Amino acid sequence: MNVGAVVMAAGAGRRMGCRPKSLLTRDGEPLLLRQIRLLRQCGADAIVVVLGHHAERLQAVLAAARAAGVAGGASLAWVRNPAPDDGPGSSLRCGLAALPDELDTVLVVLGDQPLLEAGDVQAVVQAWRARAPGIELVVPSHGGQPGHPIAFGPRLRAAVMQGQGGAGVREWRRAHRGQVQELAMAHARHVADIDTPEDLQALARTQGIRLAWPQEEGGAASLPGGRAQPPR
Repeated sequence: MNVGAVVMAAGAGRRMGCRPKSLLTRDGEPLLLRQIRLLRQCGADAIVVVLGHHAERLQAVLAAARAAGVAGGASLAWVRNPAPDDGPGSSLRCGLAALPDELDTVLVVLGDQPLLEAGDVQAVVQAWRARAPGIELVVPSHGGQPGHPIAFGPRLRAAVMQGQGGAGVREWRRAHRGQVQELAMAHARHVADIDTPEDLQALARTQGIRLAWPQEEGGAASLPGGRAQPPR
């Protein structure tokens, strides 16, 4: 199977003080690069990051990561949504348009999911591969809440590309419930993301995971392998 992935990282982070949440670091690794690493480990051949707000800062980190070979054998690219406030469908279309055409599987993941592990991504891929006839979308869930990454194929990709404004997978899912497979998970890793400073505190309190803002705000940001990105 040819697998492509879109990482959604176009948001403004307004509830986080208008800061780029995907640059929060876990064990010195920006969440954005952590997602790329997990996707590559699970067989993604092409990875596209959608930028919007904070595009310049994220692009600098991505360029340094690509030069350092973080994506391994996968192609790593990024595209900027000129209207990121139009909604997730708008950003997703930008990412899908930048992926190769000949893909059997598309994964979509958020740039600020701090708990995902490679096995969580692989579980979605395996569910997609084992799907019943007529299933066009696999969505992991926990406690009735849908999460990411999601997986779909060429038909849903084409439908999303025909959408307008912020309409995307969510709207399609509501209109085609019989073509959606919900992958119920016993843990919350697929549904956990970071929106507010209180979320950071709760993550440290309940999971023992402390996220830190990148040192580039006063120094250099770490890249995997101990390399450092010079401050701009």
